[in-house]
Amino acid sequence: MSAAVVSRLLRAPSEVAASCREDRDIRAIALASLGAIALGSAVFGGVIGSFRGREQILYAAIKVPLAMLITLALCAPAFHALAAVLGRPWPMRSVIALVLASAGRSSLVLLAFAPVLWLLIDLGLGYHASSVAAWLAYAVAGLAALGVLVRGIGAGKGRWLTAVAFMAVFFAVGGQAAWILRPYLGRPSAKEVPFLRAREGGFSDALVKSFRSALGIYDDDVRPPDPSDYPHGYPYPYGHEEGAAGGGPTEGER
Repeated sequence: MSAAVVSRLLRAPSEVAASCREDRDIRAIALASLGAIALGSAVFGGVIGSFRGREQILYAAIKVPLAMLITLALCAPAFHALAAVLGRPWPMRSVIALVLASAGRSSLVLLAFAPVLWLLIDLGLGYHASSVAAWLAYAVAGLAALGVLVRGIGAGKGRWLTAVAFMAVFFAVGGQAAWILRPYLGRPSAKEVPFLRAREGGFSDALVKSFRSALGIYDDDVRPPDPSDYPHGYPYPYGHEEGAAGGGPTEGER
């Protein structure tokens, strides 16, 4: 990994984007970006997996970079086609370098978030809150990636239409790829955590449900969540009126 290119990704993304667009230093940018993806996203994945621990650390460290690479593999041809249709017929290698640089910067942002998330998990952040915190870190990292993409589009007619098209494809593909490869944290109530969970719903539905669950609002009003998911107290309306930490429904209530 070239330290100079990594520094440019962080401090001068406009220069990197321009180099990709103008077909300059493509090889160095691509290699440095792949190194940043491997390091940053794997470390962040390992931190997410530390919520459950043991093999889940390895699983998540593998799946986060894998989700990133799947997203890039699917987005690059789409970006190439969209750019050509909207008046920017770039070589495919320039588009690949641009999406790699975008993902490299995104992974470096995830690497910066990793110590904070690790501390929060170590301090006892609950399952749903940890999930939301991880998705928020992903969102910020995605915005950093999009910053490189938008700069790479350059000035001229159709710039913002191209940017919106790139954003729509990037978020849709990235979110769904990450959703398919779940779990990353691993539920505390599960006896075993599989490498991949059975498919259910979609990315957008899961994100809304996670936010609602973090606020103590549950869509399932028949069976309350497992109390082991809440080591610091079971949220109202399922908790005991005394509010004892760790309180929850009895075996007969579950």
